[in-house]
Amino acid sequence: MKKSVAITLAVVIVGAGSWVGATWYTGKRIEESAQRHLAETNEKLAKITPLFGLRIDQIKYERSLFSTQARYGLSFVKNDKSPQEMPDGMIEFDAKIEHGPFPKSALARGAIAPKLAFFHAELAKTDNVKPVFELTRDVSPLITDAVVSFGGNTASTSKIAPVKITHEGNSVDFSGMTITGAFDRSLQGVTAHAQTDTLAVDGTKGNDPIKMLLSGLSIDVDSRMGKFGLSVGDSGFKIKRTEVVKPDADVKLSLDNFGYTVKVAEDDKTINVQAAYQSGDIIVNDVALGNAQAVIKLAKLDGAAVKQLSDTYNQLIRQYMADTRDEGLNDEQFQVLLDNAGKLLSGNPSFSIDPISWKTAKGESKLTFSLDLANPPNAKDLTPQEIIVKAIKQIDATLVISKPMVQDLMVQYAVKKEGLAADKAAEEAADNVRSMSGMAEMFNVGKNEGDNIVGKFHFADGMGDLNGKKIPADELFAGLLGSMGMNPSMTDDDEESEPAVGATSMDGDTASASAGETLQEFNVDMVVSMLDDMGYTTRKTDGDEGPVLILDAGSTGATDLRMEFLCNDFTEKCYDLVVTATYATKKPASLKAINAWNREYRWTRAYLDDKNQAVLQMDMNAEGGIGKNNLQILINTYFSITEDFAKTLTAAPAK
Repeated sequence: MKKSVAITLAVVIVGAGSWVGATWYTGKRIEESAQRHLAETNEKLAKITPLFGLRIDQIKYERSLFSTQARYGLSFVKNDKSPQEMPDGMIEFDAKIEHGPFPKSALARGAIAPKLAFFHAELAKTDNVKPVFELTRDVSPLITDAVVSFGGNTASTSKIAPVKITHEGNSVDFSGMTITGAFDRSLQGVTAHAQTDTLAVDGTKGNDPIKMLLSGLSIDVDSRMGKFGLSVGDSGFKIKRTEVVKPDADVKLSLDNFGYTVKVAEDDKTINVQAAYQSGDIIVNDVALGNAQAVIKLAKLDGAAVKQLSDTYNQLIRQYMADTRDEGLNDEQFQVLLDNAGKLLSGNPSFSIDPISWKTAKGESKLTFSLDLANPPNAKDLTPQEIIVKAIKQIDATLVISKPMVQDLMVQYAVKKEGLAADKAAEEAADNVRSMSGMAEMFNVGKNEGDNIVGKFHFADGMGDLNGKKIPADELFAGLLGSMGMNPSMTDDDEESEPAVGATSMDGDTASASAGETLQEFNVDMVVSMLDDMGYTTRKTDGDEGPVLILDAGSTGATDLRMEFLCNDFTEKCYDLVVTATYATKKPASLKAINAWNREYRWTRAYLDDKNQAVLQMDMNAEGGIGKNNLQILINTYFSITEDFAKTLTAAPAK
């Protein structure tokens, strides 16, 4: 019996001694590694921005057998380029480190397996942060608990304290935030979840009054370091409900379940990115706008090139911000950017929107878009337009607009915001949708297919196709580059010799316009040339306000077809162009047919003249600029409409 007791006592003593020894060892190991980790952390913090640095200093470190008491300070490191308003002083944190292998707080949380340490830290109450403690009612604004394994993996929980502020009738009420997370050292992986119940802002007593409530805010991260040295994984953000009121602007908005997710994945050679945005019900001023979503994808991005581009770009930005640029180094860096951009394009990356969708109870409107890219050979020898054409392998885009959906939204707005009667609002909305449908056909941006307006665009092999109309690449991209201030094909020598748009030559004639030119006035010779290309013969005469072109009516069905230039008496510039078709039918046209036409085609004007003849008229204005291509489309569309108008007149005899 005495022998058994002795053995048991020996085992207890040995076990206790081993535990004490292990605890002493882990405490010593933590202390030795603390300085190394602190130096590594400060090195990383110094690279965050060149305008200032962040630094953590160890103020106190008192190790005992079972635990260590420490204090750390976080401060800005200023330089001669730092903003003057940067704060001085330190933000200090108190830390208690319980040594392993069995820290009691870790055991209390169910961590039975041996651990290196349990770490508890909280913001210390110092003079620098005393006002923050007043807002949190003397509770530490930030508290963190973490369990650290011997392998370096960490599981943590952090809490940001609730805050209530009231000042001059305005208030902020923040319910606080809880953040749980884990770090996997071998994968350099991070998982985290942050949750906030409410954030309420009442600023209705301020100069810019607003009231806002965010409910159920959450953030999720699940990432790891990928093989290319870039983080891959998933991240997301969600707000269960958002309410905003702007009393001065008479705006009231509510939004349910708004959020986004970003997924970054990789394979042996490439990186793929997908961002998805979505919202639940959107209501603005009591008008239910439905819900929306958008999915954006980047695929087949060369991983090594993306990493090099990222590193070089960040280096350039740091140099620019710190104003330490070296021209030679910049040339080299920009060449690296260009080389890696070429590598990206060589992999035939793609960009797509699949889809952007807007849905209500009455229908769904959506846009789908895909762009496939390629690396243009000998890019240095190509013009900007040639680079774009050769870099774009293919474009496909489809836009679908639901007419019932648009009409319903118009009715809701007119009834709830403008106070119109429901039948009157429905009538006006129907007129507007008919007008929109006609305009889509008129400008060839869409075709009417049942309840939808559908627009389709395809580009490949240097040729675009917009709803069946072929558009060569030079015409398609010339306008785009011109709007960006870039001449798509002009060389330096051309720039010296080419007259400016609208410039006058030595003999007084205005320089001829290019296909993509923006006109500031209507020129008779230019319009005659345009009509001649369209197959219309013209005869010029003088009118009361400017020149008049009499056209051969051809197949339009009109008995008289003319264009009148309305010119300014002082400047002699013609800013307005009116095209008029007159129809002398055997039987007078009915007012019912005229009114029906005006309801559907609101960009033209139909009426009966003094001789009871039907007239179809359209006005065009160049003040502020009108594209030459657009002018040609307008005229062409008008001529095609005149045939429809003639058929309408013959199909609807007077009563």
